[in-house]
Amino acid sequence: MTVSFTYGIGIWTGTLRADDVAVRTIEKALRTAEASGDHYAVDVVKFLVGCALLLRGAEGDRSRGLDLLAQLRETWIQHGYGLTELPVLDVYVGWEKARGGDLDGGIRLIRKSLDDMWTRDQVPYYTRTTCVLVETLLDRGADGDAAEAEAAISRLAAEPSDGSVIVDVWLLRLRALLARAHGDDAAYRDYRDRYRAMATSLGFEGHMEWAEAMP
Repeated sequence: MTVSFTYGIGIWTGTLRADDVAVRTIEKALRTAEASGDHYAVDVVKFLVGCALLLRGAEGDRSRGLDLLAQLRETWIQHGYGLTELPVLDVYVGWEKARGGDLDGGIRLIRKSLDDMWTRDQVPYYTRTTCVLVETLLDRGADGDAAEAEAAISRLAAEPSDGSVIVDVWLLRLRALLARAHGDDAAYRDYRDRYRAMATSLGFEGHMEWAEAMP
């Protein structure tokens, strides 16, 4: 469960990178869980492996990651556990749909998952998923997408964050992306630079990598 907390939350929030070290560590934990015979622990770590593979995105990772998540979805529904994690699983599936060219189908699935998270008050989940939805909407760029993205950002910003730097760093990224979509170069550069500075000062590895990749 230590691996689940460290890497599951760390990769999801962007404090850690889904790199080779992370994947190897999680896969080692999976072998340990399988040897223990604890089926629930196996499923938890399989979920982490699938998510990490999709985020790492190396050759062959995505198909394997999706296969793992598809198996888990069926198992969770059949046995009636892990249901609170289904929206997160579906976010990854929707994200991959969008990356594969089915932007409309992917966005529908991500949007539904986000609505479920808001209903359940799953703060760590809906914070990250808001970014997934905003990025995917802006990638599609259809009529109304920028407005929906802006509304999603405003909704997240309006929620009490209780001083959470996780929310703050995501908001800087989202506002940078929205400014770029609107063609506001000055605002984009300002938010981008602040995002880079905050990610670096906090040592958030995932955010540092993503911020550096922003032109």
